[in-house]
Amino acid sequence: MSELVDFDRVESTHTQAERNRLMTHVAQLYALSNDRINPELLAVYDDVLVRLADLVEEEALAFVAEKLAPLVKAPKGMVRKLANEPIHVARPVLEQSPVLTEVDLTELASEQTQDHLEAIATRQQVPTTVTSILVDRGEKPVKLKVASNQGARINEASYSKLVNESRSDQRLQDSLADREDLPVSVVRALVEVASASVRQKLLRHGRPEVAKRVTEAAGLAAERLSNEQWLARYDFDAAYRTVSMALKKQPVNEASVQSMARSGKFAEAVVMFSMCAGVSLEEAKHWSVRADPKPFLIVCKTMGFSSETVAAFLELGPWLRRLDRTERERAMFDYDTLDRTAADRVFTEWKCRRGVRAA
Repeated sequence: MSELVDFDRVESTHTQAERNRLMTHVAQLYALSNDRINPELLAVYDDVLVRLADLVEEEALAFVAEKLAPLVKAPKGMVRKLANEPIHVARPVLEQSPVLTEVDLTELASEQTQDHLEAIATRQQVPTTVTSILVDRGEKPVKLKVASNQGARINEASYSKLVNESRSDQRLQDSLADREDLPVSVVRALVEVASASVRQKLLRHGRPEVAKRVTEAAGLAAERLSNEQWLARYDFDAAYRTVSMALKKQPVNEASVQSMARSGKFAEAVVMFSMCAGVSLEEAKHWSVRADPKPFLIVCKTMGFSSETVAAFLELGPWLRRLDRTERERAMFDYDTLDRTAADRVFTEWKCRRGVRAA
């Protein structure tokens, strides 16, 4: 080490300008010859640069960062040191250096400033572990950089946060819509919050299968909104209290569901239906109002409900207006011909996907 640089002499006799020049000369020499340097000499250079870094000004460090940033064989200790410097020094290595590992980037993303996070978010490849931290810690400019970077790997949890953030940020919606790796669930969530122009972008720029997903998602979102408008007319909280009181006298079964449906008490009948099926009230509500009653029919078939109970339900609440006579007759035909084994299989698969315990 002392054969290359006498640090005591440098510190005691050299001016600041001379120290800065020495640092830049060492960095230039390394950049010119790095492809021919063996591991032992690389370690020497690393030690020299790290020790000199404490003796020079930030202007010299910024020069070194520019020289070392693109090098595959850059001195690791020096690169890590530069990455933790103020952003005008650190930016080149944060954005480019292949020497920084996933562990390095994780630590930097966890501890450094928003400017550092924004630089990391522009790297050619950003691992999922790092993007998760960037999305969690980052402010809007960081999130926008992550969403705009096709090389950033994003998990569904981070996508969910970005979509939620995009409710009030058109640019973030646009950036998400341009991504080619959106999972189906994220496409659906984005369609629900996106502006009309972003929806069109998803269709216009997406791959054919993505366009198909968007079309389906838009339909599901519209249907969900329509369902909510119908359901808003009913007080399900009061209905739940009523049914809970009734449970003290007798258990809920098909007979009580049919009786409630024939009485025209939609909300109470839905609450009882959800209890019999062992599903959440939220799911039962939407099954009982859809323009397509097929999911409701499948669940009823798995419970062995009679055609009379199903018919009473199809003439209850929103279905009284949403289904005409022909649609109601078709639904009853579908129910009567539906194979119970097939219905059981579909319902079981649904519960497995949703993590619902068997009733």
